[in-house]
Amino acid sequence: MNIIRIFTLSLGLMLISHFLTGQNNDLKNDTTERRIKFKHAINTCPGGVAFGIFSVNYEYLLNAKHGLVLRADYEHIPGTYSDAKIDAYGAAVILNYRYHFNQQMNSYFAGAFSRARIYKGDGQWNNETVDFSLPEITLGVNLGRRWVWNSGINVTFSLGYGYTFKKKNIGTDDAGFEAKIEDFEKKYNFSNSFLGELSIGYAF
Repeated sequence: MNIIRIFTLSLGLMLISHFLTGQNNDLKNDTTERRIKFKHAINTCPGGVAFGIFSVNYEYLLNAKHGLVLRADYEHIPGTYSDAKIDAYGAAVILNYRYHFNQQMNSYFAGAFSRARIYKGDGQWNNETVDFSLPEITLGVNLGRRWVWNSGINVTFSLGYGYTFKKKNIGTDDAGFEAKIEDFEKKYNFSNSFLGELSIGYAF
């Protein structure tokens, strides 16, 4: 799952870079651009829908270079990762700090993030419905770029990675069902510590 996401994000970056080559004059010549004054941006990740991931984020720029980003994710997980008929979903909240090198929204940035995420669901085992939850916290760093036009339309690309602390709460002591959950995690790759973004939105 991670490889597919990284490939999609990388492909998107190449397409964006190709598109932006025609925007160089607009980006360099006008020193009074209104986009320099943009302090807010709201973005969503349309490509994530293909993977069942719905994501929206908001950034507020402090002192022209310090950005604070709040992001919410929801993951719809198909019931095809286990023969225990597991039905599950994921939800996450991400807080991200970004340092903007150009002292504006239209800039490369580097930062650090924290993500609180939980996967919850249930499965059928020995003719019973068993609930489970998989909470985790990830702390990491990331790099990226936001392109902003005078209209406020913007595109953001970033990649990050961190260390994940996780737990398992399973409503049974049956080792057989616990093994099914472990297999479920491996197939869906729950334990990944990757954070990516390829989003489009509006800055103001």
